[in-house]
Amino acid sequence: MNRIANPSFGTDRCVSAGGLSPLARLDLHDEAQRRLHDLIWRMHSGRWPLLRCLGMRQVDGVIHEAVEWLRRPSPHFAVLRWRPDGFGLSWRDAPSARAARLALSAMEPSQTV
Repeated sequence: MNRIANPSFGTDRCVSAGGLSPLARLDLHDEAQRRLHDLIWRMHSGRWPLLRCLGMRQVDGVIHEAVEWLRRPSPHFAVLRWRPDGFGLSWRDAPSARAARLALSAMEPSQTV
């Protein structure tokens, strides 16, 4: 009864320790990567998720994600950089979902957010 009928994020598809075509791979035997997986899971799932995944990319082991921030009066988009140790994130705002996706796809391996 308390479960969301249509979840906004398929975390199994975006971050995975295995499975069908994940967008990022993590080794859950490594404590830091397990923390990162749990942090991403918490931010995207549950009764009141904070983020909706628009796209995700793993560059040199660092996960970058285009997101829509939820629970805001107007749509707000950003490109996130998840800290590899699982203790936080940083972001750069984007004017639209399309701009966030374009910024994500244009990332070179040497770029950082």
